[in-house]
Amino acid sequence: MHDLCLVGVVSLNDPPRTNVDLSVSKCRSAGIKVIMVTGDQPPTAAAIAAKVNIIKHPKNEMNYLVNEMGMSPEEAMAKCTGIVIHGDVLAKKHLEEEKLGLDEDHPDKGAFIQEWIAKPEVVFARTTPSQKLLIVAACQKAGHVVAVTGDGVNDSPAIKKADIGIAMGSGSDVAKNAADMLLLDDNFSSIVNGVEEGRLIFDNLKKSIAYTLSSNIPEILPFIFFILFQVPLPLSTVLILCIDLGTDMIPAISFAYENPELDIMDRQPRKAKRDHLVNTKLISFAYLQIGIIQASAGMYTYFLILNDFGIRPQALWGLALIKNPMPKATDVYNPDDFNPDGVDSKAVDIIVDGEVVGRSLYGNTNLNDPEENWTPLSWDATKNGKVDVRLFYGEQRNPDDWVACRFDPGDESLPKFYKESVISKSPICYSTEALKFAQSGYLVSIVCVQWADLMICKTRNLSLAQQGMTNSFGNFGLFSETALVAILLYVPFLNVALGTRQIPFPHFAVPSMTFFVSIFFYDELRKIWLRNGMERENGKLKLKGWIVQNTYY
Repeated sequence: MHDLCLVGVVSLNDPPRTNVDLSVSKCRSAGIKVIMVTGDQPPTAAAIAAKVNIIKHPKNEMNYLVNEMGMSPEEAMAKCTGIVIHGDVLAKKHLEEEKLGLDEDHPDKGAFIQEWIAKPEVVFARTTPSQKLLIVAACQKAGHVVAVTGDGVNDSPAIKKADIGIAMGSGSDVAKNAADMLLLDDNFSSIVNGVEEGRLIFDNLKKSIAYTLSSNIPEILPFIFFILFQVPLPLSTVLILCIDLGTDMIPAISFAYENPELDIMDRQPRKAKRDHLVNTKLISFAYLQIGIIQASAGMYTYFLILNDFGIRPQALWGLALIKNPMPKATDVYNPDDFNPDGVDSKAVDIIVDGEVVGRSLYGNTNLNDPEENWTPLSWDATKNGKVDVRLFYGEQRNPDDWVACRFDPGDESLPKFYKESVISKSPICYSTEALKFAQSGYLVSIVCVQWADLMICKTRNLSLAQQGMTNSFGNFGLFSETALVAILLYVPFLNVALGTRQIPFPHFAVPSMTFFVSIFFYDELRKIWLRNGMERENGKLKLKGWIVQNTYY
């Protein structure tokens, strides 16, 4: 070129996108390694990598240690934290490997690349499409889940081979067709946001499952008690459906709206082959830890309410095996309807020494006939007796006035048959409602402990004080399950349909509050131990210790 005149110099600058450096740092704290693979020259690639935090310590980069510090390549490789590999070096190493004739399954295949990617900060410069494939294969062989981003035709083979191929929305059609995911805004930060959203979804699914499974133990324990100990059934199947399809529905769904925990992007990536959605730790947490406490709350409330009705806990064991301790469902206690001739069908004659002396309100006939298999309960005239009332009988009564329906066998105003019959041997309150009240109390106790379960499942290792009650849908779930159980108990026609009863306030929540507090403080203490086991290794948050191994679901 001759006779030209310099009129100016044009400089082109292609800076990284805004916030990419923050996104790379976020990836690093989340245990995600970002490897830069580019066609640029090594100095350019190193400069860009330093700007976006892929190389955080340029003076610890291998080429700097060799060229500026005068170290040998072997010494620099041992001490460096970052490395920039030229494509020609990769090609040379690969050619040497090819000469050895190693197949794809050989343990030394791609060992030189795995040595490079083991460094915390890695950049590959002046790479070809085939070399990108080698890098992806080496990362996968090292056990990593690999995501590859790109927009050109030459990126499509690596995008296709990766576990997750990500193409830019403005890229080539070939890259888009090879990808699993498209970034419509061409922003690397969107990938990090997607990782966070994926962790949030996985977290919230775990929390919802843990919450739902916890109530299975208090639901199945009544039937286990009924089968093993023959106690009157503490919870009916209808009330179980009220829990599963009623009170638990909205709280379980509310976890879909739960906010991410503050440390969600500080955790190590989960091991895909080991850390499943439902694992043994979650089962242990839901069933053996929280579930057992919830079942204890239900059984305590059951025994407490029956005791308030006068049925002592020691009288319940084996009660279902006793023949005819209860009246027929059609029997109604009415002292004014007494018929000594046995015409009245509402009760059965009480026969003593061949003479009708009264009416039986629990279905036995001849007390002197052993073929009737009459097994009397242990009646006691004192308040501390095993049984002072009989289940399933008579008018509806509240625990507050159960004493009022007792009578004194020595009362001269009582009819003669009362004094001469076995009924007069014990003061008795006839009530069909005792078990219904106890079952209703069991239902309420499950709802009360599920309040605590909902709050403790909001976080997996942070305190509720750190997370806060900011999920408005979850707060609505607390209100809705409380309102629903109140409707089930205090709407009269539902009492008939579902067998519930209008239990007094002391039985509504008070018996279960101790267990509510126990669940809450047990889990808060567990999470304190979890957080005390936190350690950071290479900027990555790790939870260690026995508590983590056995309770961190």
